[in-house]
Amino acid sequence: MAPPTRLRPFRTPSPGPLGGGEADTPRKTMFFNALAQEGNSKAVRTIAKEYGIAKSTGQKWRKQYLDMGEEAKRHTRPRSKVLGRNSRVTKSMCKMLVSPSKNPIRKQPLDAQIEYHKIPVQKRQLQRKLKEHTKKGRRYLCAFIKKVISPKNHEDRTVYGNEHLYDEVFGFWDHIVFTDEAHIDPTSQT
Repeated sequence: MAPPTRLRPFRTPSPGPLGGGEADTPRKTMFFNALAQEGNSKAVRTIAKEYGIAKSTGQKWRKQYLDMGEEAKRHTRPRSKVLGRNSRVTKSMCKMLVSPSKNPIRKQPLDAQIEYHKIPVQKRQLQRKLKEHTKKGRRYLCAFIKKVISPKNHEDRTVYGNEHLYDEVFGFWDHIVFTDEAHIDPTSQT
């Protein structure tokens, strides 16, 4: 058998003390039932000790039981992580905005879409909800390619090509960069 690889062997936690976490519902319920039956005859400290609960936890649970009644048997964690009102932008609205068949102006800016569909929110909230409900969806700037060359540009290109038609490949054309996408300023590259 191989030697253990851990310095200290792993031990499962004992079912005794809570260790900082909230107790499960059966344990809390048993304490409340005992408190209801024997609360007048026994001290809270004694009942807590019988069920393996710290004295301070027993006092806290007793106070919760007096304040909330039967609701105290449930977990007291917050009901929602997001504070504030629910958003006016629903998941179905977001799906409609990204659908090509339902939104004819989906390629327009968000302000135009808000105005067209009469959505009662600002642009920033719509951006946030689109990201939340549509796999991090957002609007991206895409490259625009003009498919038709203007007549003046076509004429300039033709003249330039005819002027340098018989120039050597090595010596002249190897220093030329052909591109329709960028303007290169040789003076800025020093």
